Amino acid sequence: MPMYIKASWLFDSIEGTFTRDPVLTVEGDTIIELKFGEIEIPEGREVIDLDGCTLLPGFIDAHDHLSLSPQLENHPQLMNDPDPLLLLRGIENMKIDLASGITTSRCLGDKNFIDVYLKEAVEQGIVEGPRIVTCTRGIKASHAHGSVGTVFNGGEQIRTAVRENLLHGADFIKIFTTDTVRKGEFLPSYMTAAEIRVAVEEAHQVGKKVAAHAIGGKGLTDCIAEGVDVIEHAYFADDRQIEEMIKQSRWVVLTPSIFFHQDRWNTVPHSVALSFQCNKEEVLDTHKRLLQSGVRYAVGTDATHGELAKDVIFLENIGEPLEKALQGITSRAAELCEMENSIGSLHAGKKADIVAVRGNVQADSEALLNVEWVMKDGKQKLS
Repeated sequence: MPMYIKASWLFDSIEGTFTRDPVLTVEGDTIIELKFGEIEIPEGREVIDLDGCTLLPGFIDAHDHLSLSPQLENHPQLMNDPDPLLLLRGIENMKIDLASGITTSRCLGDKNFIDVYLKEAVEQGIVEGPRIVTCTRGIKASHAHGSVGTVFNGGEQIRTAVRENLLHGADFIKIFTTDTVRKGEFLPSYMTAAEIRVAVEEAHQVGKKVAAHAIGGKGLTDCIAEGVDVIEHAYFADDRQIEEMIKQSRWVVLTPSIFFHQDRWNTVPHSVALSFQCNKEEVLDTHKRLLQSGVRYAVGTDATHGELAKDVIFLENIGEPLEKALQGITSRAAELCEMENSIGSLHAGKKADIVAVRGNVQADSEALLNVEWVMKDGKQKLS
């Protein structure tokens, strides 16, 4: 039997506009109708009245790590803990994400296929969490950055790793090619162009995208040249690299929280926190140039669990129109995940993934922090 969801405002993520007095009709796990104003509701039907709230599509975290827990002290080192501990942390992190309005999580790597087990547990109803789109294991060289990565050296090992990841259900492939912070003028790259090419060839021949942790320098240039589809972070991308990404219709996933949310620095050694602080102004400039360029982007927390709304507010504060920033966690993020036909907007035929926040988001983006109610697949998760 259909249920009716009423609110004061709604964000149309396709048009990038806000409208007044929406009424959504949901049946099962699907939105079947969207109307506005006063409508006649058949007697005896369930009505959820969210007066004073803004409805938005379920948020999509475009860059997450399910078992990485930055809220814990020295969290990168904790990725070496036994798998059962990582699995339990992942369950807890998914709860945090879902309660904050994140109904889909694009996972950029966890150890030993933990993300696959969590995805299956969510799909089977064993635990509650976002819908998971995942690369399974992130692929890195032995001397490279990436506490969540798994080591594979040389072209043949990378080829094997990609094939194993695909066998275990990878939705896309992830490689690590650079550091996260600048430690000097030179930005090292930890994969050769030929190694990157192997990952791209193996993924593309079965229709899967490749995402690369690439902040700049030769590693980013090689990723663009060798056909990597999605650049994660791009913290130190130069103008020529940005121009080339636009020319070749590549995606960038912006992950500002690791540099601009103070909480991320509080749980790592002082020397690590200082390296982020030293890079902060340059990374801020890059974010502004990326936004002004018109490059296709989505937004992710990089495992700052439950705080995706803060990234949207940050982007607005540095000059991005709120509506465009919101599309980075809704319609554009759905397109990145190749799920735009089922999620990312509140239109008839889409999954009933809905977030209600207290207040008028158009008038004050801080309202995004006041999540009052969440629905995923037609089921209420928070009330």
